[in-house]
Amino acid sequence: MDETRVLPGNDVGWNTETTDEVVARHDWGGRDTLAVTVVTATAQLRGVDAIDLPLLSEAIDPDALCQLFAPLARPAMTDGGTRGSVAPSRGHIEFRYAACDVTLWADGTVIVTSA
Repeated sequence: MDETRVLPGNDVGWNTETTDEVVARHDWGGRDTLAVTVVTATAQLRGVDAIDLPLLSEAIDPDALCQLFAPLARPAMTDGGTRGSVAPSRGHIEFRYAACDVTLWADGTVIVTSA
């Protein structure tokens, strides 16, 4: 049966007709960093402990990820549609980590697939 594995404690997931994928949503207000979410999702897909994976910093700068996306994850501020309104972002970044392809969306969705 095809299914997408969703990390425990995450409410995001959908069937993409492959078992080579983990989908998680980073909690921007939670205690874990974005790096922890990416590494945990990757470990889940690979079936290993997170400690057994290479450092995320060998693939991408974890602090830069947070600086790039954390401001975009804040709720959109509106002023009735007049000057200064901010629309939610739909940006994303893709990179390879631990023999997996990682896609990180501005809303905190992390998709890890086998490379």
